[in-house]
Amino acid sequence: MAAIYSGIHLKLKSAKTPWEDKLKLAQFAWVSHQCFLPNKEQVLLDWASRTLVSFYNKKLELSDEITEKLWTYLDNILHSRKLQDLFKDGKTITLRFSIAQIINERLSTFYTQKMLKNLSIVLSCCSGILSSPPLAIVYTTKFELLVDLLNKLCQIACCQLMSEVTVSSQLFEVLQLAFGKYLLVQRQQANANRVFGQVTKHLLQPCLLLRHLLTTGMQMRTNNDARAQQHLCKEIRNHIEALLRGAVFPPELLPSYTEELLPEKEPHKIKKEGLKHVLLPVNTIQSALGDPNFCEPAIHGKVVANSVPLLFKLFLESYNKTENHLLSFHMLIQLFQCLKISHLQGDFWNSPLSSSEWISDLLAMEQLLNSVLSSNIYNIASDRIRHKEVQFHFYQQLAQMLVNHPQAAIPAWFRCLNALISLNHLIVEPDLDDLLASAWIDAEVSEPRTKKAQESLIGALFHTYAKLRQFQKLFEQVLCVLCRPAAEELRLPVLPASIKTKLCECLQDLPSSQILDVASLILEKCQTVIIPDVNGNSDMALKLQSMSTLLHFVLFHMTSLDDSTPLRIVHRTQSLLETMQTEIIQILFNLLKNVQTEEKELEIWVEKVSDSVLLLACTWVSTDTLFGLNCRHYVSPLAKTTFALADSTIGTWDFSSILPGLDAKCWEKITRHLRYSCSTSRYCTEWLVLQKMKNMLLHTSCFTETSDQILQHAGAFILQSGKSYLNGEETELWDGNIGSINSLSYPTAHWHLVVSNLPVLFPYLSLNDTLYISGLLLKTLLVNKVQTSPCDESSLITIEKVSKDLLCSSLLPEMCMLHSSFLSHIIQHSARMLCSTVNNVANQPLQQLSAEDILWWNNVPASQIASTGPSNEPSVCWTAMEKVAQNILSLVKERSYITLEDEHIERLLNLLEIISTLQLDSLFPVDHTRCFLLLMSMAVNTKASAACSEAFSLKFLTTCFHLLAILQTGRNANSSFKVFYASDVLEAVLTSMFVACETFSSILITASWNEFLHGIQTFLEYYLQIMFERRQSVKLNLEKFMSFLATCQPCAANTQHSRHWSPAADQLLLVALTVQCHVLSLQLQQQHGKHQALGTLLNLLEQAVLQAGATIELCLQNSPKGQPLPFAFISCITTLLKADSSYVHLADLVSGASEPESPAKQGRTQQLSHNELYKQFYFQILKELDLASVNVQFLQSALQFLTVFCSIPEMYSAQVTSVAVFHSVRKMLMGSGVQFIQDLEVQLTELMTQLMEKCTTDNFCIILRLLLEGVDVGNIWKENAEAVLSAILLIKVLLSCPLSGEKERAFWLSSPQIITALVLQAKEAAQDATLLSTLIVPILETVAVLLRQGERVLSNPHHVTLVFNILLIVPLDQRNYGSIFLGIHEVLFSILQCHPKVMLKAAPSFLDSFHRLVVSVMHEGRQKGDRGITDEFEVILKCAQLVERMYTYIAAKTEEFTVLSPFIVGQYVIELQKVTLHPAVKKHLTEGIYHILDLCLERDIKFLNASLPVGVREVFKELYRDYNHYHKILKQGDEKYTA
Repeated sequence: MAAIYSGIHLKLKSAKTPWEDKLKLAQFAWVSHQCFLPNKEQVLLDWASRTLVSFYNKKLELSDEITEKLWTYLDNILHSRKLQDLFKDGKTITLRFSIAQIINERLSTFYTQKMLKNLSIVLSCCSGILSSPPLAIVYTTKFELLVDLLNKLCQIACCQLMSEVTVSSQLFEVLQLAFGKYLLVQRQQANANRVFGQVTKHLLQPCLLLRHLLTTGMQMRTNNDARAQQHLCKEIRNHIEALLRGAVFPPELLPSYTEELLPEKEPHKIKKEGLKHVLLPVNTIQSALGDPNFCEPAIHGKVVANSVPLLFKLFLESYNKTENHLLSFHMLIQLFQCLKISHLQGDFWNSPLSSSEWISDLLAMEQLLNSVLSSNIYNIASDRIRHKEVQFHFYQQLAQMLVNHPQAAIPAWFRCLNALISLNHLIVEPDLDDLLASAWIDAEVSEPRTKKAQESLIGALFHTYAKLRQFQKLFEQVLCVLCRPAAEELRLPVLPASIKTKLCECLQDLPSSQILDVASLILEKCQTVIIPDVNGNSDMALKLQSMSTLLHFVLFHMTSLDDSTPLRIVHRTQSLLETMQTEIIQILFNLLKNVQTEEKELEIWVEKVSDSVLLLACTWVSTDTLFGLNCRHYVSPLAKTTFALADSTIGTWDFSSILPGLDAKCWEKITRHLRYSCSTSRYCTEWLVLQKMKNMLLHTSCFTETSDQILQHAGAFILQSGKSYLNGEETELWDGNIGSINSLSYPTAHWHLVVSNLPVLFPYLSLNDTLYISGLLLKTLLVNKVQTSPCDESSLITIEKVSKDLLCSSLLPEMCMLHSSFLSHIIQHSARMLCSTVNNVANQPLQQLSAEDILWWNNVPASQIASTGPSNEPSVCWTAMEKVAQNILSLVKERSYITLEDEHIERLLNLLEIISTLQLDSLFPVDHTRCFLLLMSMAVNTKASAACSEAFSLKFLTTCFHLLAILQTGRNANSSFKVFYASDVLEAVLTSMFVACETFSSILITASWNEFLHGIQTFLEYYLQIMFERRQSVKLNLEKFMSFLATCQPCAANTQHSRHWSPAADQLLLVALTVQCHVLSLQLQQQHGKHQALGTLLNLLEQAVLQAGATIELCLQNSPKGQPLPFAFISCITTLLKADSSYVHLADLVSGASEPESPAKQGRTQQLSHNELYKQFYFQILKELDLASVNVQFLQSALQFLTVFCSIPEMYSAQVTSVAVFHSVRKMLMGSGVQFIQDLEVQLTELMTQLMEKCTTDNFCIILRLLLEGVDVGNIWKENAEAVLSAILLIKVLLSCPLSGEKERAFWLSSPQIITALVLQAKEAAQDATLLSTLIVPILETVAVLLRQGERVLSNPHHVTLVFNILLIVPLDQRNYGSIFLGIHEVLFSILQCHPKVMLKAAPSFLDSFHRLVVSVMHEGRQKGDRGITDEFEVILKCAQLVERMYTYIAAKTEEFTVLSPFIVGQYVIELQKVTLHPAVKKHLTEGIYHILDLCLERDIKFLNASLPVGVREVFKELYRDYNHYHKILKQGDEKYTA
């Protein structure tokens, strides 16, 4: 065989052999074991390499197809498993350097000619070479070749990223390999100058361009997933940074940088022989960045701006030390000069920058300044003393450039100024006025990110100058800017919301003296600059408005004077307010008195002066009042006029009592101006009137008729002032600041003022005003139901919020007349809505109930008696309501209904939502009855149209009955019986609902139908209970109701009348019958011992039970065969069974049965009315339990029925039924999820309690055996996890049941077997993620309960220690972390509290389990940025609290843990050293470990200091220092006072 293939080498070299044959021979030779050539692999590799080199060197002529196949052949060799195996065996195979050159040349051709053909094969070959160390020698030993390869790869990558073609992920993988190889080679290079030259010449520009493209969002358009792509991009960027750091800024080049940047420092070190070749690294970098051929002109500026901060950061990382700070600064200057923005410093720059250039350069400048800040390059003292403030002057030039070229639309512009202020506030101080103008006063900022940057800058200014106690200096500049000539009409409000917040924070921290300085400055500017020229000058008037807004805000947020305030501050404040009143407010009032207002519109200057002076007046009055109330040393300027006003009668519009100079004449002039204004002035006048009312109420000891009239006029004025403006459709949000009110926000501000002061205003409002307020309240609530607020800012005030707050307030029911009138408006609105669809409007109940000629409320205040208008005789109300009630009933009898469409129902639901917010249980009798009539009419006099959604109609009816039920819980629930007979109400409700049921066919199995039945059931139950409590005509009403229900019996499905009945009506009738049985049963239990009353009620209950049973049987006959039982049937028959059982028991008592075991008692089964029905239902329930495993409501009802059924021993055979029920329940649990089972836990416990109580010992043993079979680990192996889960949950439920005697003994004898089975189950679940999430939490919960219940029963400690096997294997890094953590904690806590004997030997295992919890909390609770308080973090915080609690309990067990306390502390600090905890989590853990440190003796502390590693030891010392400082002292103090 060898002879056959021995000539292959010659054939490959022969020119006569066709190239196709040569390739086939070469491929065969590589893969065949039958081809024997000396050094075959090397020969074939050399042949392929040499052939390709010859072709590209023009020594061979090959077709493109052959060339491609040669590359493919080479690629196959390079990636072959055979080649790698040879390398592993130590065989030497080399590659020619010429092939590396060819690969580089091919890559260069691909880049220059933009041809991508064969690129993938070449890249694959390159990857094969680089990924194999023996072959990579061709690059790693030739540094220039590797640099050239990297250059070509970067260029191709940049070209593809900037083009529209799909980027090859293969290219970036090869690039990553090449970077890795290069970085290894670069570290081995001895000549740093050579590396620098190679990199700056060949790699600097393409690497920076590539990094820019990868950083700025030009993502790779590949088929890879985004996460892998993002990781690859990050890796390449990291490689680029490492390359530049090691090549451009190596330690060896520090002298070169020093010589170039600081030539004057050490000139003697530059030798003459070296002058010919002095390395200028900075100049080289600048030339590379400034090279116009660097990249395309369109992105050149952005690439440079992106690269400059990176280069400066790398420079700092390499060279930044204390002695090199000046060097770093000069490097900053040189790099900054590469930015286009740097040329703005000179006078020769004429070409403006585009917006994109501004953004990129400002971002670069921001990063440079942040690097300066973080590296502490700038030391103010050192710069001033040693370097003649060279840095300070540079930063000052930057600040001047930024201020002279404001870019308020770019967030980075604000952040650059902020960084300069952080360096030194003196940098911006020369241009502080221009900075304030361009960044605050004149800045138009709308974009949220820019607003945040502006807020941060202005906040930094406030904080800096406040900290330096120079706040008045800053405000002096602000006032100078405000006083500059400017187009004030275009100026934005002086205090936007963001800046207002920062100013408020600052003012709260300032001392009163500084705030008074600021206020004095504002007053001085007003006096000297503005007021002298304000007359007729709109520009000055607008400036006055800005000043008054600032003064108002400053004084409003000044800390109030009190008795501890120094007298100097009190006197200054008095003087300031006196100056403000006499020199500002009074002068402006005098100016307004002389203004003529005959024109239809006010001049702008008059309007603004009016706004300003009234705002200042409000400010003066509020501050004067506040200081007077809080500080006894404060003497108000009003004190001088008090004596003059004391004996005279103050007129209605004379405000001299609260503000000197504001007399009636001045007020008349101001109110005349208000006809043309609806902004700040109007609001301020309302506020002043309100303040006068409060002042009168505060200081008037005896009210006269005159004072009452003044108060009534004042209240009317406030309402009338804004009445016409609240009808507008367009309103704005209001921030709560008076100075920011405009024509659109005034309605919101006015409504807020009225509503927030209603307790003051209401007693003095007329009836019409009260009706107006209630009507407006309803209108605003309804309008805003449809028109939602356009802004989601919770801090702003809206009309809707104000109205909603009033509706939910506890004050509204206290204002009885307003409450009643609001209800009247609801009734009127409902009447207009419903009666619009009918012809005979006058005959409609709601129209009669909203009659305007009847006064529908009592207890009218004295101030409103004169204006009540209609007759207020109480009998008129009740007569009218009786008529309405009869009308409602007659319409029901006539089957006359108002047809509702979807839009009507939607609007009615909005009304019902408003009604539900009212406190219905606190209504007065008339209002209660009216509300009852309203809801009754809505429910029984309306009917949904055929086109209306059934679910929508059901929701409406459900809401009506829910509110009717709430009414029955009120204090005046009896009042509705004055206009209705109880039986009439019940009959009307059911009649109307039976009619409605005709349209309900497709929703009987939905949740909304069940909610409807529950709603009407609750109403009927509450109503019947109230009827019994009244004890008036109870028997008569019940008999009438029963006779009515008897007429409503469903027809058999095969009769001719069956078409008039529906399944929905069946269920509704059953609900009514069972409610009757339930209420009668309750009443019989309450009448226990009263035989006469019992006899009457028993007869009624007997009729009800018989009637309900017959109805259920008929309904069951009509229900479709094979269908599940309706949900309503189950609850009804459960109630019926309870009532039947109660009837039999009480009938025995009444008939004289005395012995519990008498024959009458034993024959009780025969006395139950519907014995067969109950048994039939029982078997049906068992059959359907497993069919409805996901219907929680059905299962709850079914389990409740089984509980009641099993509580009657005579109903079933105990030998069979207890096990049968258990089987069915277990089967049902197998098909349910964990969450559903938790919802059924209460019902399951009740049922199991009954089963365990009634079953025999033998049956209990059968049940116990079934449970043990269920937790057998074989079920997991058979993939029957459902059986395991059901058994675990049933064991947990069984532990909640009281057991006694043989049953209890049998269970606890099986407990070791149960614990062992649960341990095995936990081990299996820990290995399978799907089982872990399902089984582990129930296992932990069951074990915890088992340990608690077995406190005195589990005598063998070994059985308890088995539990640690579960705790040590359960993984804590799961999705349901909180549940698993809580389960483990509860098990540990049960062991600690209930099994002290175990702790004597198993303390180490306990601590190991607990330490897992501590570590997990530290891992989950580590600091992860500003994540806020999320639901996930709340869980972690709760876990940390549990750890703290466990530490406390461990510390209490001193006997078991004193010896181990240093080890607990040591474990804690070792883990603490690894993470940075969130402060809230750390607080709980630290408090817990302090209790363990209480157990540590002095020798333990020495042991820890000696044994802990160095880094951990520092953490422990800090912990112990805090322990001694905070906890130990507090503990010693507590012990001092402890007996």
